[in-house]
Amino acid sequence: MPWLLRNKVYYAVFTAVFFLFWLLFKMGGMPDVAHALLSTTVDVTLSMLAMFVTVHILLPLFVYRNKYAAFTCCYIALVLVCGSIIIQSQLSLDGSSLSEYQANILKYPKHYFYWFWADLVFGSYFLVFFISSAGAAIRFAFDREQALKRAEQMEKEKISAELDLLKNQLNPHFLFNALNTIYYKIDRTNRPARETLQRFSSMLRYQLYECDKPFIAIERELECIAAYVDLQKERLNGNYSVDCSGFDTVKGLQISPFLLLPIVENCFKHLSNGLDMQNKIHITLTQNNNSFCLSTCNTVSNDDNNPEKGGIGLAAIRKRLQLVYPGKHILVINQPPGSFELTLNIETV
Repeated sequence: MPWLLRNKVYYAVFTAVFFLFWLLFKMGGMPDVAHALLSTTVDVTLSMLAMFVTVHILLPLFVYRNKYAAFTCCYIALVLVCGSIIIQSQLSLDGSSLSEYQANILKYPKHYFYWFWADLVFGSYFLVFFISSAGAAIRFAFDREQALKRAEQMEKEKISAELDLLKNQLNPHFLFNALNTIYYKIDRTNRPARETLQRFSSMLRYQLYECDKPFIAIERELECIAAYVDLQKERLNGNYSVDCSGFDTVKGLQISPFLLLPIVENCFKHLSNGLDMQNKIHITLTQNNNSFCLSTCNTVSNDDNNPEKGGIGLAAIRKRLQLVYPGKHILVINQPPGSFELTLNIETV
């Protein structure tokens, strides 16, 4: 059942039960059923309105943003306004008004004073406060339960990822020793082969020894991406073109490691391979104070309808962005005919 429909059902059930019990309470002092129905309708409508505003507006707007003073002021004002409207409405239903208070006190010196201040004034404000605070408490309980479930799921995913990493991990010293052996086996005159192996070794070192930190300098991430792009260029022929710009302009920022490389990898993974066309990749980086923008565009084959599918790629990137940069990133994907475009804006502070 959709979230909105489910909440409508909850509100409808709660309002019906509340209305029934409050009507029975009212009829204990109001033999006139029509009068009791009108009085109950006023109380329930204003109380439910206060609860809805508290739960769906004040809590998300203030409490969940740690603006407790603003929430307190707005909540008190809400209770006073709704309670005052109830008071005035109940007086009108009885054919009276606040201006007739003194006359009614003189006419009913004992009964009216108690009824006005205890039943009407205190009862109206307390009813609004009780219903709205009860709704807020229930919302807190549900949100806390959901937060605990999300935290538990995140912990399970983290453990699963760590186990998968351990299963597929070779001893780093063995890898680098093997790479060094291969490097020195390559003839000194074969400079391109040695440089290619050095780029690969640099990428591997970055992944094994630097990506275990929560944040790293963005320059290191871009160095790894540049090495990856150079390696990919080695296997492409003249029918392909890769254009990169702005790598030297983005500096002084901290970023979650290995966040951008899968995006660039996705460009090469789904790059078109047409024999009668120019297969292109454009990668652009720009910086604006503490924010930066990564834009990529690559041509795709006609049969590659969904470059987002497969592998850990963009699905993992979306999850990481939601966890590491909630509310501080914008990821936009466009798929015009024959190309795949991605723009990622991140505010690092």
